[in-house]
Amino acid sequence: MSCKLVRRHLGAFVDGELDPATQIEFERHLEACPGCQEHLSFESSLRQQTRDSIGGIHAPEHLWGRAIHRLDAIDEARMEHTPLIEVRPMRWRQTWPIAAAAAAVLIIGGVVGLPEGAEYQSAGMLQDVVNLHSQALPSDVQAETPQEVGRYFQGKTPFPVQPAKFEEPGMKFAGARYIRVGTHPAAALYYIRDGRRVTLLVFQSPGLMRNAHRTHVGGRELYYHNVGANVVTIRQHAGVNYAFFGDLDRGTLFQLTANARVAY
Repeated sequence: MSCKLVRRHLGAFVDGELDPATQIEFERHLEACPGCQEHLSFESSLRQQTRDSIGGIHAPEHLWGRAIHRLDAIDEARMEHTPLIEVRPMRWRQTWPIAAAAAAVLIIGGVVGLPEGAEYQSAGMLQDVVNLHSQALPSDVQAETPQEVGRYFQGKTPFPVQPAKFEEPGMKFAGARYIRVGTHPAAALYYIRDGRRVTLLVFQSPGLMRNAHRTHVGGRELYYHNVGANVVTIRQHAGVNYAFFGDLDRGTLFQLTANARVAY
């Protein structure tokens, strides 16, 4: 993949609008290209400054509905045409939080804006957790020992990464991959529990807990966010967030999060 192609579509990469296969190709290129890393840093910073500058007023519900309806129509029309380039965006429905927000700003000419910067950023990160699990991206490392996983992420993340340990015998570590959550480097750890997938995203974001719900399960303090009909549960340790999402019912996910050993 060429630098020219990557830089032309960095906006779609930052906004999470690429399909999983293309996302992987972009990540591979960016890991090995310092020049494109600089462009990525600028693109991410520009987008965050834009979000911060237009925050304060929320779009009305009926406008979000109109935006989603219009974006679905765009998907229908786009499916009738063959793409001209090899960068394949996901369907608008898969990236609706970003797409609808952008459409709302365009439709109302800036009168109605996005949520405030930190709130918007947290919502985007939590949606990233859900999207990451849904896309089921392949693992970069399929190690069975914490030492091997730690060595893989050394130098890639500003914090040490080790797989969480679980008391449940049916909980099996399946692999890990390096990924970015917004502008934050992160570790995605994959598990299988009785044939069902669980994704644990490890990353740093001080503002993530600002609007989080808090509860206690089994003597453990947990945080959680509702993302649509889904729930993302979170443990914190030493300034690092451990966000859990999986093909499990809410009660099981909360119990699993409480029983996870994230520090050892």
